[in-house]
Amino acid sequence: MRRLKPNQLLKKVGSVTVLRILGMLFSYMAILFISNKYGAEVYGRFSLLQTILQFSIVIFSLGLATLTVKLTADYNYFKESKPLNTYLKNTVILLVVSTLVGTLVFWLFKDFIVIQLFNDPQLLGYFNYVIYFFILAVFHNYFTEFLKGKHQFILYGIFKYVLPPLIFLLLLLWFTKQDAAESSVFLAYILGFAILVLPLLIFFPFRKINAVNKVTSKELLKVSYPMMFSAAFLFLSNWTDVFMLGAMTSKEDVGIYNAAYKLAIVALIIINAVNTVIAPKISQLYSQNKIEEIKYEVQSATKLITYVTTPVVLILIFFRKPLLLLFGEEFILGETALVIIAIGLLFNALSGSVGQVLNMTQHQNTLKKYTIISVIVNISLNYILITLMGFLGAAIASLISNVVLNVLCLVFIKKEFNFYAFFKPWA
Repeated sequence: MRRLKPNQLLKKVGSVTVLRILGMLFSYMAILFISNKYGAEVYGRFSLLQTILQFSIVIFSLGLATLTVKLTADYNYFKESKPLNTYLKNTVILLVVSTLVGTLVFWLFKDFIVIQLFNDPQLLGYFNYVIYFFILAVFHNYFTEFLKGKHQFILYGIFKYVLPPLIFLLLLLWFTKQDAAESSVFLAYILGFAILVLPLLIFFPFRKINAVNKVTSKELLKVSYPMMFSAAFLFLSNWTDVFMLGAMTSKEDVGIYNAAYKLAIVALIIINAVNTVIAPKISQLYSQNKIEEIKYEVQSATKLITYVTTPVVLILIFFRKPLLLLFGEEFILGETALVIIAIGLLFNALSGSVGQVLNMTQHQNTLKKYTIISVIVNISLNYILITLMGFLGAAIASLISNVVLNVLCLVFIKKEFNFYAFFKPWA
């Protein structure tokens, strides 16, 4: 297998990045519309339910979406546009069962979550839409990850990054003209995923999933569960602050903090794009035991991430006030939080694609262990610092836990594969 030359990597990443930026523009247009029309409180409710939905997709996907990327990129499992065993068939069946269970859990506990946990009855309208469309949201994620495993990065970017926020924005504007209820802002968001499941079916090889070679659901879950736990704990590490702010402070604080976070994650554009390209590549190389090639790809990716992300972070820091004012005057209170979050994301960039390396090289259990440690640190610090400093404390907790996770992964990669994944300007 040929190495991805720097210009080839840049070309592949560039196409995904352009689609990602376009999608983020649509997303920010929708967010700015919500924050300016409805204010920080409604945006806080939307942010909270958005976070709950994303976390639930991670949990009830059972790690099977990430596993599908890994196996589809591996020539021992998927070759010449067809699966070589039953892994696709069994992952679909497992997801159907899991999402039905998830929907039932939401229906049974919705009152407890809305009233007892978040003490906000107005969240009930938002939460009902999670129940109605959860299955479709999960399968949207699964089908797009399958496209990534096949290296169909353009299609992946269109269905993952561009179309959902575009549909969100259009529906949001339409619902507003119809004087729909406040919770329609979340309905518009979740429909952005649900509507796309039907066209995504065209790209999934349903007629070929009954392969001769068998792989059991138990074998799949043995690998996918650690991936699910890693993704879940990584998600918690990134979003614990929103959950805990929602339970410990006002919805206005949640809205202000989340606006700062939404601005900061602009720095993740290139990181996510590179990870999209590099993950299936690492899986292919590892299946052929080409560790030196993995080192080359990872270090090249880290340089690209760092060179592009650093100026973005500097812009976020130096122009934080005018950027936050786009959301409204009340959001200017989040300027210090924005600086702290942006610094944490810069450390992510400097560290490279460490999570992808562990997940795609059979070290998913190690990543799970490290993410658990990171979440424990994050929850502990959030509890202490939110009490003392509000959403600024949440930003500090997020920064520290992020550094802990990346350092643990960097040390393991050096020990296991004998190379450094972090940015080295002299190399």
